[in-house]
Amino acid sequence: MKIQLYRKPFDDALGVVASAAAARASLPILSHLYIEAQSDTVRLLGSDLEQWVECRIPALVGEDGATTLPARLLTELVGSLSSEDIYIESAERHQAVLTSGDSRYQLMGLPAEEYPPIPDIESPSELALPAKYFLEMVGSVEFAVSKEETRQTLTGIRMEFEGHTLRLVATDTHRLAVCTARIDSGAGEPTAVIVPLKAIQLVQKIPAGETITLRLGQRRAAFLGENAAVYTQLIEGQYPNYQRVIPQEFTRQWTLMTQDFRSALRRAYLVARSNSNKVYLRTDGEKLVISARGDVGEATERVDLVRVGDDLEIAFNARYLLDVLEVIQSEGVVLELTEALRPAVLKPAEADDYLCVIMPMAL
Repeated sequence: MKIQLYRKPFDDALGVVASAAAARASLPILSHLYIEAQSDTVRLLGSDLEQWVECRIPALVGEDGATTLPARLLTELVGSLSSEDIYIESAERHQAVLTSGDSRYQLMGLPAEEYPPIPDIESPSELALPAKYFLEMVGSVEFAVSKEETRQTLTGIRMEFEGHTLRLVATDTHRLAVCTARIDSGAGEPTAVIVPLKAIQLVQKIPAGETITLRLGQRRAAFLGENAAVYTQLIEGQYPNYQRVIPQEFTRQWTLMTQDFRSALRRAYLVARSNSNKVYLRTDGEKLVISARGDVGEATERVDLVRVGDDLEIAFNARYLLDVLEVIQSEGVVLELTEALRPAVLKPAEADDYLCVIMPMAL
């Protein structure tokens, strides 16, 4: 293998694929990156046997071939070089010589044929949508993914595809986020899978281009961009029946300006974080009173609202409310409530494609 690369696109691609490599691997090959040169393209691949990240970048290829090189060393080295041109040439015993300007490094690799290949996806359902929109959907539910490894099915995002509908769901049992989109391009049987959070975070890193294609199989899934892709094993197990958690009716409705509500909550949170993040919300005429008490003092904020129903006082984890308000893009936000100990629903005032259910805290 003999290639010439431009440093910037090479550095960018390494930063993406190296994040999939295993830092502490039982198999030494998993701490390496697979590098393959063919025609005018270099293919980079990183994997930990659960996720695979692939990037393709243009290159001047003098000789086709493949090798593997240590992920961390190669990434740090390329990121520190000052010359724009990088040359890599295979040597004996799986070594490679990297030169750039006055720098020359001989790197120890491993046999390319030992690198784990990307697995096939069995009978996938396939759909395509704008990459920017898909990433916004992911961002709108990602915060609700559980960090508790004891319930593995909750440590990923559930993706449901049927007909022309894609729905993303995440919950940690304290809150539930659901985002729904209509898809113009899709084929295959209705399916529902659970994608690990790490795979989602890798998808957020790849340069997806204008459109991203999802292939959802029974045990694996792929997210394909223009010159990059993420392949992942899926989380197996039964996802909870989240539809039962979503309240179907309410007795009180509060409509607020998103920015005003978010700003007031951020300030109250500075006090609330010393008391389990608890904030109290109560109606007072056409105002919503936000209060918090903690070791550092007390806070009171008042924001305008349009209300339906009787007065109510309810307490929430301020961080949970803020997580939702950070991703709601609409000018207004609606809270639908029933009683102080019943879950509340937050949704954009101008759209019906997103909602978040939040459990209250005891007063």
